[in-house]
Amino acid sequence: MSLIKTLMGRRQFMIAAGFASTCALTCKKLADYKIRAAMAADTAAAASVKAAGNRCPHLLSPLSVRNRVLKNRIMHTISPIYTLQGPENFPADAWRNHYSNIAKNAAIVTMETSFGKFPRTYHTKEENPEYWSWEHISDNSWLDIPPVWNYVERAMEDIHCEGSLILSGGNTGLGAPVPGEASGQSGKSGLQDSPLSTTGTTGMREAPKTVEDIVKDAKEKEEIGYDLYQMDSPSLEAVQAVRAATNLLIVSPLNIGMRGAMGVGSAGLPWTNTTNKPSESEIAQAVEAAKKLEGLADILMMKSGGSAGANWVTGKYEPGSSYYYAEAIKKAGVKIIVSFGGGLFDPIKNDEYIAKGITDMVVMCRALFADQELVKKVAAGRADDVTPCIQCDNCHSESMTKGPHFARCTVNPKWGAPIYKLKYIDAPLTKKKVAVIGGGPAGMKAALVAAERGHKVTMFEKDPELGGLQKYTDYTPWNWTYKVFKDYLINQVKKAGIEVRLNTKATKDMIKSAGYDTVLVATGAEVVESRMKGADAKNVFNILTCYSNKKALGKNVVFIGAGKFGTEAAISTVLDGHKVTVLAPGEEMIDPADIGAHNVGKQEKIYKNHPDFTYHMKTTVTGITGGKVAYTDEKGAEKSVQADSIVIWNGLKPRTEDAENFAGAADEVILVGDCTGNNGRIITTIRHAFCVASQV
Repeated sequence: MSLIKTLMGRRQFMIAAGFASTCALTCKKLADYKIRAAMAADTAAAASVKAAGNRCPHLLSPLSVRNRVLKNRIMHTISPIYTLQGPENFPADAWRNHYSNIAKNAAIVTMETSFGKFPRTYHTKEENPEYWSWEHISDNSWLDIPPVWNYVERAMEDIHCEGSLILSGGNTGLGAPVPGEASGQSGKSGLQDSPLSTTGTTGMREAPKTVEDIVKDAKEKEEIGYDLYQMDSPSLEAVQAVRAATNLLIVSPLNIGMRGAMGVGSAGLPWTNTTNKPSESEIAQAVEAAKKLEGLADILMMKSGGSAGANWVTGKYEPGSSYYYAEAIKKAGVKIIVSFGGGLFDPIKNDEYIAKGITDMVVMCRALFADQELVKKVAAGRADDVTPCIQCDNCHSESMTKGPHFARCTVNPKWGAPIYKLKYIDAPLTKKKVAVIGGGPAGMKAALVAAERGHKVTMFEKDPELGGLQKYTDYTPWNWTYKVFKDYLINQVKKAGIEVRLNTKATKDMIKSAGYDTVLVATGAEVVESRMKGADAKNVFNILTCYSNKKALGKNVVFIGAGKFGTEAAISTVLDGHKVTVLAPGEEMIDPADIGAHNVGKQEKIYKNHPDFTYHMKTTVTGITGGKVAYTDEKGAEKSVQADSIVIWNGLKPRTEDAENFAGAADEVILVGDCTGNNGRIITTIRHAFCVASQV
């Protein structure tokens, strides 16, 4: 490492001397053509921007932290980089591009550097089945050689060029994680006087390190180019030593309470504790811990201590435990910068938190994936145009066991997409007249992309309103963030100047006679009606009619079929106050490949524990007679269950035939989304619509 450290020292001198300006000049030349292309649009929007003003002045205001000034109040935490990295032994293009885009928004960017032995090792379930279940994900290590450090240095320079500071994330300050043991329990690391090591176990602990080891690690991070140093469960002695030995700003996480977005904590089950509010003793403990760090740590970060955003039980955007800790610490007058987060995807609410003195900064992570121009839009007074994060956790890879083994965003098809794919999206050669058939998510996204490319777009929707199958979100709080996204798309369609013809069932002749150049067909899918004996009874519903006719449901509801949609509908029904029994043929209520391990965990906390939720797997329903559902269990025994109402989920059928009827309606006819028979999920539908419309 001596050669690398020497090179790094020279780099720091060059930056201080001003040689980095060469990079800025080069970047300017390369970007000139993009700037000229954007000037016309910026000029046209200037009047409305001026009228709207900056709706989040507190969020975007600078903040002094010791000897540094942050460009805004946004702090980014560790990103799911493990699925942005392939087999490369260096930081991949997607990895570097991710951090570069984060730096355009956040004042503090948390970045990990990982070096290790080759060949790489991979986690297995046998090593620790409870924690390390991602056997397909590598240990993210790179070769510790100068050419690899070249890429690391470039990535860090990209972040610094955006005016952002870099926080050394992960387990810095205390060593590597050791699975399966309690946090802050080591007698060798000097943690006995730690003000923040009073929480319960987290399933991991830090490997023992002396204060000298911690200081050495901090100095190495500073030499590399980091600006901030995260110290998990630090001893006061260690914090003092790092502060004295370096110019690094020190970030200390606060993990008291450990209550998550579901409201799970010491108060009990998720549906009984929906406020996420910590106890008075926990709040007092947090305040005392913060006081001990006055004059030592620079930023107190609260994130893993609980959500302050999406509550999946109540269907609201509401304060979480971190909110209450931050509020108490600020009220107590503790002289330390406070930052909290967990589900904070709404910039306007974040601005309110800062304006009210609840916090000095906010932690944002996934929201910066959902919209990589978040700060740019907010600064222009266009907060309503920020693409909302739906908190689906698909950026962690939809499944951590079965795949796909890469990260992507449900609402932002550009995030996680290959650089080469985005690079070769060419500008259209001519302005076209485009018809979009269908006003669901696929149709709306395709119409928006086509309009952004300068085409004249008309959308035809047979129903009285847009939304497609996602209109079910109007009737349930369970998937409320999906409703936010659905409503966002509708609002964007209105603002984009797209002509929308509701209550209009388009036909081939209608479209052909209007002389459209391109037709994007997004006729979607429909619920498969059951042919089961008794399925035509008045007390039998499919999922969509179940959502829209809640008042017609009796107290005892039997769901036939599970999976992602069936389980979510059943959970929504039990949260509405019904007693639910699920009869499903498979081994699992939800296949992790369909939803992702993070969200499966949220669902499981309810259907495995709720007193009014019962489920039977590996069953075969044999018929419905009146209010009774007959079935055979996994052992072949014949049984039945009484029901006031019955909901049958048989899946979705793509409207392929309807879509194919538009063949020949224009020179270019393209099928989009569910009607192709290859999608069936929002994430794939949005990505398909984006890619297809980007070529029109």
